[in-house]
Amino acid sequence: MRLRKKAWSQEMFERHASILVDETNTYKGKWKETLSVTDLKLEIGSGRGDYWHGLSAQFPKSGVIALEKDYTAASIALKKLDETKNKRMIYGDAKDLDIYFADQELDGIYLNFSDPWPKKKHAKRRLTHETKCKIYHRLLNDNGELFMKTDNRGLFEYSLVTVAQNGFELVAVWLDFRNEKQDDPFTEYERKFHEMGQPIYRAIWRKINVK
Repeated sequence: MRLRKKAWSQEMFERHASILVDETNTYKGKWKETLSVTDLKLEIGSGRGDYWHGLSAQFPKSGVIALEKDYTAASIALKKLDETKNKRMIYGDAKDLDIYFADQELDGIYLNFSDPWPKKKHAKRRLTHETKCKIYHRLLNDNGELFMKTDNRGLFEYSLVTVAQNGFELVAVWLDFRNEKQDDPFTEYERKFHEMGQPIYRAIWRKINVK
């Protein structure tokens, strides 16, 4: 769902220009050196930024990158910034990951409440389609992990199959995550779903088939 534009969105982009990354100033191959970290995490589809900020607080010694293609959502995430030491934001699309990251540069990739694209003809747009999984596999290091949370059971079941078929092994799975485990940051949507009593599905995969 596209958010209504905010009068202050452009101001947020200008105010936080120092942490914004695009194809003209990408840190490809130099992220860890630039941020002075040894661990690099990427959230694809960061929305309004709750998880991005929460993950950064949970792992203050890691570099935490948000990628969001919706202009208003990205500006809301930027407005919530309290510190920027280990954070960067890419205002862009997941299809362009190769522009921003080198092979084996990432330690973790996070997919939270991605669009399920339920129609079969739209399957290639899903963030766990085989074409995307192959990209994640290449960009993650040899011990890299892929994390997913969703409220959509259909997407979750689809992802359990496609991710496992494309270079990853399942290391953990939850069918009602918030009633079993609590140490992962909430997204805005997740909090709403949880308050409604809706189950949250979560899985973690580790990269295998390393050549």
